[in-house]
Amino acid sequence: MSHTTTDKIDLSAVLDQAAVGHLVAGASVCLLANGRSRTATTGVLRIGDDAPVTPDTIFPLGSVTKTFTAVIVCQLVAEGRVELDEPIVRLLPELSVLGAAGEVISIRMLLSHTAGIADAWERFASFSDLLAATRAAGPVGDPGELFSYTNTGYVLLGRLVEKLTGDTWENAVRARLLDPLGITSATFAPPDRLPASAASGHASDGAGSLVAGDLWPATGRLFGPAGGTLHASAADTARLILACVTGQDPHGSQLLPPELHREMLTEQIALPGLPLHFRGWSLGWGIPARSYGAPRAVQHIGGTSALVHADPDQELVLAVLTNFPEGWSFGRDVVRTVLGLPADLPVIGHDEVDSTRYVGHYRSPAFGINVSDVDGRLRITNPLNGTDVDLHHQHGDAFWADFGELVTEVTFFDVVDGRAQRMHSALRMLQREGH
Repeated sequence: MSHTTTDKIDLSAVLDQAAVGHLVAGASVCLLANGRSRTATTGVLRIGDDAPVTPDTIFPLGSVTKTFTAVIVCQLVAEGRVELDEPIVRLLPELSVLGAAGEVISIRMLLSHTAGIADAWERFASFSDLLAATRAAGPVGDPGELFSYTNTGYVLLGRLVEKLTGDTWENAVRARLLDPLGITSATFAPPDRLPASAASGHASDGAGSLVAGDLWPATGRLFGPAGGTLHASAADTARLILACVTGQDPHGSQLLPPELHREMLTEQIALPGLPLHFRGWSLGWGIPARSYGAPRAVQHIGGTSALVHADPDQELVLAVLTNFPEGWSFGRDVVRTVLGLPADLPVIGHDEVDSTRYVGHYRSPAFGINVSDVDGRLRITNPLNGTDVDLHHQHGDAFWADFGELVTEVTFFDVVDGRAQRMHSALRMLQREGH
């Protein structure tokens, strides 16, 4: 879609259309294209309160924050302080606690979620406690072998930033991104210190309504580099994303050398199976499964409540921030409508499936998933709420499931004695428990 066409989009109407079929509390969407920033909002700051979302409302960015951490790490690479393929243990010797894998995990692997370390997303008392939990969980694969999304990896990158800059990760974000770009809405304040004008989180009550609740578990400042603390308005988020995806600020000053900027946008690893949303991952960005004429388009999600889409070649950004669990799905509808893209429909397979190959319990440190056979139908546990939904076959060992807040691919691996030993779902690798 051209810039001229996006100029004619009625963003408010797009939000109204996207809200159909979703449990919506409040949302703010910024479209940045052709040098013009446009914001539309809908809904309220919190259910039961009449205070509306405004263009100045700040929302939690969640894992969208990882793109900023990745840019800062690549700036340090450009400054010669570290190399992409350097084992991080040379700079963070405490990672030797992870054993042999910890000795070879590189910065590139951490940026692209290919380090093979388990994901964790909970409150830890200290960095050493996180490392101990990661060691206890064991690897999900060999370093560099496969993609498995991990918040832990970005905590390690945040610690690297602190080691190399001699300052906190938060101050590095301010000094290198927020202040130069004139971002004024951003805050790292904990939930109990957010202004009253900030959007409040909501959760589904399981009966078709939203209630006040955390969008994701509180993790504290340790997980800031992975997305645990940063809040901002949709307009400021779009400006941040545009600078990161183009590698330069609004005045034309380079944030990154062109060659390193290109490397950041280059696919490093393909996702397994038949991906529905992301076909691969670069250095900090997800590569959409379908580009629709924008070959370098990238995206990132924030939990299930936020989505950013960016096309560096057209200098176009869509930032969709919400305070409800279906925000990612809502955001995908917004992106498709604004860009004139068709709906992504999963493949429906018609082959007979041997359920014994897949039935079992699979676990990662972040969550567990059970696969069962109920009257000849494969069912899978929704890790978001514990209910069971149908597991739909695509092809071979590739399936998909609709978890409501998230439609995800489900792919099985390592078949031993007729039974899969690993599963890739919700961007993460899980191990079979038992035999």
